[in-house]
Amino acid sequence: MVYLSAVLLLLYSTCVFSDEGSLLTPCKVDDTACLSKTTQQFLEKTSHGIPEYDIKAIDPLIINCLEIVISDDLKTVLHYKNLNITGLKNQQFSDMKMDTNAKSVVLQTRADLNIVGDVTVELGKMQKSFSGTYTLKGTALGTSSYGYSFRTDDKGVEHYEVGPETISCQTVNEPEVTLGPELRQAIDQDEILKEKKENFKRKDLHKSVFCKMVEKAYVTVVHNIRAAAKVMPKSAFLEGV
Repeated sequence: MVYLSAVLLLLYSTCVFSDEGSLLTPCKVDDTACLSKTTQQFLEKTSHGIPEYDIKAIDPLIINCLEIVISDDLKTVLHYKNLNITGLKNQQFSDMKMDTNAKSVVLQTRADLNIVGDVTVELGKMQKSFSGTYTLKGTALGTSSYGYSFRTDDKGVEHYEVGPETISCQTVNEPEVTLGPELRQAIDQDEILKEKKENFKRKDLHKSVFCKMVEKAYVTVVHNIRAAAKVMPKSAFLEGV
């Protein structure tokens, strides 16, 4: 049985990483058209995940919990649960800068995202909380910066080894936020909150929350690049590096 499993895994690996069905098309660093195509190719073919290679699903991508502290006089903390993010597999390549001397990469993509989940709005100063459903739609530029090195496996094949990443986000448009009826009603009917209600409609607040969600999601995107680099040869990624 162990032998059969190993054979099946080998066959699967050959299929996934063959030239015909490859996750990537090798590109030159300055070939923007090729880089754009191969980025989309990789995202589409890995969007449901490949557990055998520790490549995780990104569309939908589930964030079990996310806590965001808001700097305001109400001591607000937003507790998000079960965030379902769709749109990551349709990211569009925006830019890539690779410094072969410093062995560093800055990769930027643009994504139209739809986020649905549950939120509890905790108002620490008032010792109150309100819960309900939450939907957010927006477009972001996600930028991932990371270093890399090379390693040679026991078969003599050279691989990239992706280092820790730094992720930043920039909103392209004003995110569209929709609160569930139960949450909206609870906030509307609270006497003390009436004068503070406009705080929850601030554009900068929505952009900040959206970007924190995007940054959390992009951790998985970079994780998948790192996981692919462990099993795919260096030559599968870029030419002449």
